[in-house]
Amino acid sequence: MKLIKELTEIQHSMATQLPADVLNIMSSSLSEMLSQKLDINALTCGDTAPDFTLKSTNQSNVNLYELLKTKPVIISFFRGSWCPFCLKELEHYQKNLVTENKSILAHFLAISPQKTEISSQLCQNNNISLTILSDQGNEIAKKYGLVFTLPNNIRPLYKNLGADLPDFNGDNNYQLPIPATYIIDQNKKIIFSYINVNYMERVDISELQNVLQNY
Repeated sequence: MKLIKELTEIQHSMATQLPADVLNIMSSSLSEMLSQKLDINALTCGDTAPDFTLKSTNQSNVNLYELLKTKPVIISFFRGSWCPFCLKELEHYQKNLVTENKSILAHFLAISPQKTEISSQLCQNNNISLTILSDQGNEIAKKYGLVFTLPNNIRPLYKNLGADLPDFNGDNNYQLPIPATYIIDQNKKIIFSYINVNYMERVDISELQNVLQNY
């Protein structure tokens, strides 16, 4: 199933399960975020990808430029395991990237600001074997121009829906990355970018595969 269809199903489910006032607040908040052009400073195709070293769920250090010595790298910035759209995206990558008999054309890194132990629990609960890195404080997401601060008026709603960001991220700044997916080539250049302030939309794996097959 295409990712867009799975994400649409989540939207339909939310529309039937959440109260109308909650849906209205979420819709207004998203409209406001879209109007602010939060992605105006995000890195895009042709830019050099900043290097980083982050810890994975098994506490090992993962360095971007070291991985690039062997093949390109897909980077997916996601908000957190509390976000159903992020979780569905990770499951989509898991299903299409982790196979026994398929030659993987790139390394894959998923990055979020949540604590390592939270991401580790995500992997255990959802049978995810992808490499998930912890970018606490969004320090790397800031280098990619992706960080925004969640407005005050939406924070209580997020908490009521199970997204207690201070608990997940280990800080009180309420900053999140705009969902974004990049392909970095071995020359450290971004050759594909998908940045979308609308967190309910993500890029399908087929688009990434097309880029890598023609790389």
